[in-house]
Amino acid sequence: MANTHTPNGGPHPAPFTLGDFCIDEYEPIKVIVIGAGFSGLLAGIRFPQKIPNVQLTIYEKNAGVGGTWYSNNYPGAACDVAAHCYQYSFEEKRDWTSFYATAPEIRENMEDFTKRYKLMRYIKLQHEVVHAQYDAPTGQWHVRIRRPNPDTGALEEFEDSAQVLVTAVGLLSRWKWPDIEGLHDFKGELIHSAGFKPYPNTWQEVAGPWADKNVGVIGVGSSAIQIVSALQPRVGRIVNYARGKTWLVPPLGRESSVKLLGRDLEKDDPENYSFTPEEIERLKNDPKFAREFRCAIEEEFCSAHSYTIRGTPLSLQLKELCQNLMETKLSKKPWIAEHLIPGFPVSCRRLTPGPGYLEALCADNGDLVSSPIKRISEKGIETVDGKYQDMDVIICATGYDTSYQLPFKIIGKDGVDINEKWKPHPTTYLSVAVDGYPNMFMSLGPNSAIASGTLLSLIEYQIGYAVQATAKLQRERLKSIEAKAEAVRDFDEYLEAYFPKTVFADKCRSWYKLGKEEGRVVGLWPGSTLHGLKALMHPRWEDYNYERRDPVKNRLYWLGDGQTYNEKTLTGDRVWYLRPPFLDIPPSEHKSPVLNGSPTDAFTLGDFCIDEHKPIKVIVIGAGISGLLAGIRFPQKIPNVKLTIYEKSAGVGGTWYNNNYPGLACDNTAHSYQYSFEEKSDWTSFYASGPEIRQNIEALVDKYKLMRYVKLQHEVIHAQYDVPAGQWRIRIRRLNPGTGALEEIEDSAQVLIMAVGLLSRWKWPDIEGLHDFKGELHHSAAFEPHPKTWQETVAQWANKNVGVIGVGSSAIQIVSALKSKVGHLTNYARGKTWLAPPFARQAMVEMLGRDGTRGDPDDLLFSAEEEERFKNDPQFAREFRCAVEAEHNSSHACTIRGTPLSLQFKQLFEDSMQQKLAKKPWIADNLIPDFPVSCRRLTPGPGYLEALCSDNVDLVSSLIKRVSEKGIETVDGKYQDMDVIVCATGYDASYQLPFQIIGKDGVDINEKWKPHPTSYLSVAVDGFPNMFMLLGPNSAVATGTLIPLIEYQVGYAVQATMKLQRERLKSIEVKAEAVRDFDDYLEAYFPKTVFADNCRSWYKEGKEEGRVVGLWPGSTLHGLRALMHPRWEDYKYEQADAVHNRLYWLGDGQTYNEKTLTGDRAWYLHPPYLDVPPSKHLLHVNVDKKTLLIPLLSFSPRSLSVVAIELKCDIGCRLIGCFASYVFSFSSYCFLRSYVRQSALLAEMNTFFASLRILHFAM
Repeated sequence: MANTHTPNGGPHPAPFTLGDFCIDEYEPIKVIVIGAGFSGLLAGIRFPQKIPNVQLTIYEKNAGVGGTWYSNNYPGAACDVAAHCYQYSFEEKRDWTSFYATAPEIRENMEDFTKRYKLMRYIKLQHEVVHAQYDAPTGQWHVRIRRPNPDTGALEEFEDSAQVLVTAVGLLSRWKWPDIEGLHDFKGELIHSAGFKPYPNTWQEVAGPWADKNVGVIGVGSSAIQIVSALQPRVGRIVNYARGKTWLVPPLGRESSVKLLGRDLEKDDPENYSFTPEEIERLKNDPKFAREFRCAIEEEFCSAHSYTIRGTPLSLQLKELCQNLMETKLSKKPWIAEHLIPGFPVSCRRLTPGPGYLEALCADNGDLVSSPIKRISEKGIETVDGKYQDMDVIICATGYDTSYQLPFKIIGKDGVDINEKWKPHPTTYLSVAVDGYPNMFMSLGPNSAIASGTLLSLIEYQIGYAVQATAKLQRERLKSIEAKAEAVRDFDEYLEAYFPKTVFADKCRSWYKLGKEEGRVVGLWPGSTLHGLKALMHPRWEDYNYERRDPVKNRLYWLGDGQTYNEKTLTGDRVWYLRPPFLDIPPSEHKSPVLNGSPTDAFTLGDFCIDEHKPIKVIVIGAGISGLLAGIRFPQKIPNVKLTIYEKSAGVGGTWYNNNYPGLACDNTAHSYQYSFEEKSDWTSFYASGPEIRQNIEALVDKYKLMRYVKLQHEVIHAQYDVPAGQWRIRIRRLNPGTGALEEIEDSAQVLIMAVGLLSRWKWPDIEGLHDFKGELHHSAAFEPHPKTWQETVAQWANKNVGVIGVGSSAIQIVSALKSKVGHLTNYARGKTWLAPPFARQAMVEMLGRDGTRGDPDDLLFSAEEEERFKNDPQFAREFRCAVEAEHNSSHACTIRGTPLSLQFKQLFEDSMQQKLAKKPWIADNLIPDFPVSCRRLTPGPGYLEALCSDNVDLVSSLIKRVSEKGIETVDGKYQDMDVIVCATGYDASYQLPFQIIGKDGVDINEKWKPHPTSYLSVAVDGFPNMFMLLGPNSAVATGTLIPLIEYQVGYAVQATMKLQRERLKSIEVKAEAVRDFDDYLEAYFPKTVFADNCRSWYKEGKEEGRVVGLWPGSTLHGLRALMHPRWEDYKYEQADAVHNRLYWLGDGQTYNEKTLTGDRAWYLHPPYLDVPPSKHLLHVNVDKKTLLIPLLSFSPRSLSVVAIELKCDIGCRLIGCFASYVFSFSSYCFLRSYVRQSALLAEMNTFFASLRILHFAM
């Protein structure tokens, strides 16, 4: 019986097994949104845009969309924010009729984009949520809704459920009558501004009969001010009962608008807020001008934050300006100024420009009463000073219930009602989440409004935050995500430290403070709008608790089976990383902004802006493809970064600088062997030569001016982490610039990037007598033809015997190159290897219009005409590259043991090799392996098999016994004289570095990595803070292309460094348990692959069996998905500042550009922050009775047609997908035609393709 217990008696942990799903095979996720105002409608746009397979329902209690703009129809209802700014960042309504848009115009705009984005498919009107409760066992929100029965009209209740609940009810949705004696005894018309229902008439028609009546307006907030302004010309008499005082301000943004519109600022009527017909036409027909107009106004809005800070010059100046303005406008009735102008600072209560209000009060039929109301009789209003006035109409503009006590119950974990939790005041995490309420996110919740800037931009980032959290739930197969109580506590501390320094804490009655004169500020974000955007832009996932949906302990279970859905099914886009939004093109010159910039129990704000980033220093070791990319991305993405790249060689390029052996070339297609954002199209061959690649690398170094960061001939010999300082101390050996003698210097940095690569430490083979050889002895990795070419170097070998030891990629290329340049060549091949047909050759043939019948290697060279076409037609070159890479990314299944594709590949390659070796069939017997294709590194090796069949070339499979002074003896007793021996025997693949890296507690990484290296996602190691690896252990790929994975590794390191800088961290270090989970994933993944078979490979440290340490556990695309969204909860942190609060980095509530009034203060309106959704962005595709929601991506500039196909093939697979027509024809078709061998199936496929019908969907 098997032992099921450990030696100490405990049970063995259950072995980890892979999930039977793709990393991006997302399960359906349901989201319920409460409210169809601006926040809810935006959720209706963003959730389907960003989240595949989402089922979205928006419940709205009203009979129409718009939230407060549907509910509010009082006289004069308008926005007190400039119209062009009162829309989503991606919306471009330009034909507003007035600087301040009216409610009907705003409502009409909201109804328009609801139609444009087809949002009514998600919205259920007249559906009022009356109860919501979280069910902890299932991770679902159960929601009860009241609605009219569709048939009878009677009210009924039903239930719905969802994994995610988004509350978008807004604060200004629950109005209340004022508490005034006798109010409801009034016999005239009694109206509340929030309950004014003129339908089907306009408010102007309703107010028509009031022309000779007395109208009383109670209140002095925004609604009351607008009502008085609107009604004064239309009624007999209007009296405004203003219990409090308020500031009226000049229109924000008016100066910018007047200048841009070309008006005369001195002569322009300041009360003229309407655009002329000419101005409307210009704004409507000149999108560029309209955008500039909007940006200028929003920049002015976002430049006023300092007036909210007590005692600042701007606050004092604004108070004086407003007082002068009000006194001037009220000069006709100066006693009103005495009663209306406050003593508290401007912005203590909500600020409004109130156009026309002061003028209305000064009209003959207008008046203001400041005495409090004592009672209301049947016919009028009596104030406490004993005065009485008859009234025909009373309008209560007395605001809303701003207590944040919701009109329905939301019950979280442990049965806690949020209304009880939020007594005496609400608490949240960053205004978007609440501890104890998993999977619930808020828009316009507590502390969400703003006093300066524009509100809609903050709404966009709140919805974006909820979308990111939901995407994480779905992506990582989580059951729940819940803000930690200590994170809520830290935000609460930040609020308590921030508001006392602001004008909001002064004594004034405001809904910011629950309608009280003093107390907790619960209505406002603690900072400026731009500060809020920065705070929400990058979620701190470590501030949340998680539950996994699957009954597994491993946090990386969501990595799935090692592939993406499109690879598994051979459908859809398999080069998405080459297209926006994933394609990130850096500028050729970076202009990063350079900003200047013991624990206590009491939390105090930091005296810095949220984006006033301290300088951060980064050291990169290595200037190959990875290190140079770091030289591009770090300065592009990180402000105030100081970057140094140390390279031990005398030139850049890494392996492409150091390797110069005969025939050196890339065994990946040339067009694919460059960064995603690079577009070199004038390659001379399908497989680029080493010199051509090196020349390209040097060109991009010049293009991006990378030599300002690179220090050549500087070899890092030691690195150690200094725990107290949070710094890496680096020792470097270099040539003294003056004397040329070797010397050692020291440097330090907060972040260390390892970009040394695996193929950089070559070694001689362990062969007896090797160094006794008296002829020319070379190693492929140390072949030095400088200043000559390798061709010039080997010219003298024309009549010599040359031995090439090895059968890897280098040996194969050397044999191919030398066979026609030497007297006799012998290839000593200890092992066996597969030679593949040229990768993606069929795509090349199809795209270039060749007949594809030529089998010689020369057809891999581009003709002069083809080179010209690539060079002069960038679109074609891009399509060619995409087609080739799509085919690369379609063969992952060949790496999985026993799959039909793996078996087909083996048969195909065997047939191909035997055919090419027909002249010397005995070579096939000794060269063709028994192990599966891809067990060891696969190479196309163009010309190699043909070389072996040449008369002057032999292959010897017998092991070498010894090397003498003149030749080579093998174990079968045979001997051959040699003039030249080239050892192409590879590299030290042990991951034992040639220098020490010492982490915490003095641990040397070389010791830690015995018997094999361990890491977290191949980029980080526990015990080595602030260190990230590029092409570290388990980083190479067996299918697909390597450079995209390098790009995402660099991107990961950049994101981590940004987090260090942004959040003022001293260190970021991966948790040991996260490394363990990745280790478990590796151990579960590789046994099902061909890499675990018995074959000698550097994937397994040069051994035949053992741990696979060289390869990523999955496909290239799988790796990109895994690295795309860092799981910050898998790291632990130290703060650089001596504080306990995790949100200290929020700073003083403002951004640097606001504080200094410099730079762009409307950056959220420009790329890359501007995110424009398509108006129709979802396609439903049914697969195995599951509905997948697939974003419609523009796969090709040449084709917006989408084809839905269903294909059956002999291996029993069912391929259902959504393709751009050109991607399918040049990628999937070519791939299947190349490798599916059965002629009957080929005929069936060709018939099927010929009968394809394109189904056109609107894009």
